[in-house]
Amino acid sequence: MYKFLLPLFVIIFFSCSSEHSQLESILKDKNPLIKNVYQNKEKHNLQILYTQIEKDSAGNPEFIEYDFQIDDSKYFYPASTMKLPIVALTLQKINELRNESLDITVDTKISISFDETKREEMSFKDLIAKIFLVSDNSASNVLISFLGYNYFNEEMNKIGLSNTVLNHKFNPDPFVNNNWKIINEEGKIISSSITQKIIEHKGTTNLKQGKTQIINGKKIETPLDFRFKNRGSLRDLDGVIKRIIYPELFDDKSRFNLTDEDHNFLRYWMSRFTYEDIGANYIKDSIYFDSYNKFFIYGDITSSIDRKIRVYNKLGQAYGTLTDISYIKNYEEDVEFFLSATIYVNENEIMNDDIYEYEKTGIPFLAEFSRQVYQHEKSRKH
Repeated sequence: MYKFLLPLFVIIFFSCSSEHSQLESILKDKNPLIKNVYQNKEKHNLQILYTQIEKDSAGNPEFIEYDFQIDDSKYFYPASTMKLPIVALTLQKINELRNESLDITVDTKISISFDETKREEMSFKDLIAKIFLVSDNSASNVLISFLGYNYFNEEMNKIGLSNTVLNHKFNPDPFVNNNWKIINEEGKIISSSITQKIIEHKGTTNLKQGKTQIINGKKIETPLDFRFKNRGSLRDLDGVIKRIIYPELFDDKSRFNLTDEDHNFLRYWMSRFTYEDIGANYIKDSIYFDSYNKFFIYGDITSSIDRKIRVYNKLGQAYGTLTDISYIKNYEEDVEFFLSATIYVNENEIMNDDIYEYEKTGIPFLAEFSRQVYQHEKSRKH
């Protein structure tokens, strides 16, 4: 149903970049959209991972990874990028429940309620589609109730992604404080216990950001403290998407417990544009333009886009930080690579005032930089 064909790869190799890597040569481009950010790279907490895919004569791959200012100990707020591992672990938990003889799939209708009041019925597929198409917070929060915080954090740690921590749900959501009761078609409660072990980000820098913040409409002369907020290092988040696109390149202990169908399902919805499938329901609202939820390649384009280039991704935007983790593929021209980046844009250093340079600086940089990486890949391949 969700077709996604890839050659069988059997080798993976990571190589760190040198000081004068191809990545940095692109960053030193004279284009002002890139140049202005690069010249202020520390202020923008700019971190980038770019992975080329080389193949030998037998078709076996070699991954060559270039990194820029990557620091797993330096905090940035991951925002909605956390929804990608949430969805992956949702599919994993569905498999575990099915192994316990529960009749459940992504298409299973579930009843979602609180205070014994029935809210609505939908399927896991409906929730996941909303998450990838428009980054729906309510849908994500329902899945958190399904998983439980402890399950998420323990499972991420098991597969070697210990720098990714879920401590809270997503806002804005009018039901953010509800712990959803989820019941399957057989009437069995399948939501998790609300017992939670809050994890403090010890040994992590940059946890206090901004100089002031707005709380309940008042300006407070203290920075925003992220010690107990969600966390995801760029290398971890990049690792999530690589495990989804090429799971066979990781050993059993280092990947999600997903079936081939699960991986195809994930890839399918990660790559959708809002004009496709149920996404067409959103384009009546001008907010949801064709390239909505795609910072790379299309981020600053709200009109027609080059539909040959697929962006398999999950992005995040909050507190002045923009992040995108992606696998970019042009099937017609056989161009493919991984690209993940995060950038902080908050000139006035005030948190929660909703005045951030997303449209002026952040998104144009991510879009133009990724287009130049794409052109480099295209020329390198051909």
